[in-house]
Amino acid sequence: GFYSKGHKPMTHQDFVKRTHNRKRYWARSLIGWRYFDSVDPCSSHFALESLERHGYISGIITQNVDRLHKRVGTQNLIELHGHNDEVSCLSCGYTMPRRDYQISLEETNSEWAMKNLYHHGRKSADIRADGDAHLENDDFDDFEVPGCKKCGGLMMPRVVFFGGSIPKETKETAMSMILEASSVIVLGSSCQVASVYRLCKAAAEKSPAPSDIVLVNIGPTRIDPLISLKIEAQCGQVLKSLCSHLGVPVGDNNA
Repeated sequence: GFYSKGHKPMTHQDFVKRTHNRKRYWARSLIGWRYFDSVDPCSSHFALESLERHGYISGIITQNVDRLHKRVGTQNLIELHGHNDEVSCLSCGYTMPRRDYQISLEETNSEWAMKNLYHHGRKSADIRADGDAHLENDDFDDFEVPGCKKCGGLMMPRVVFFGGSIPKETKETAMSMILEASSVIVLGSSCQVASVYRLCKAAAEKSPAPSDIVLVNIGPTRIDPLISLKIEAQCGQVLKSLCSHLGVPVGDNNA
């Protein structure tokens, strides 16, 4: 993925402690967020929602922060690493829609954007899978980050950056879901992140009856020694076949 190509994600400490990195994050978002916010759910999201609605799965734990599972109507959903459609003040807790904050960013930095985001009529950015964007420009001295409307504090997306802490309630709810499940399906993840590996390990070592773990992923993963079955194929194809086999209808999403 992008990380193996040199793209390093924002860490919690970098965002909170370093003004330059925080400015760079929000400057990148002027392009990256537009892409991120425009993405629609795919066939996998609709298939999983339908499997839940028809009683074949009890819930979903996702590492993604895009809220696409929520958009298709998933009911029992745990967003392990938060969600990217809101921002909150680190001082007073005031929360607002990410879309509104992005408008404020654009209005505050309209001149900066015209000067730095376009070169010869083309956007100077490569969009990342997580909505981040690489910019050719690395001078953010004149970029302004709006503070909290209530207290002037730092605003931060409601996501868990690398090095940040998952809320205790979220961790406990996710672990409860895992321990109550007789089987676990892992879709499209290498499970390298400790929080996810810990859940899979708990499922495999559960007493008195470990959960069967089915992994759908192309390539090696951290949980390969723990699983009962591995399917090296695209998640969408596998879920489509599963729904067809079970006679479960999947919503039409033009994907």
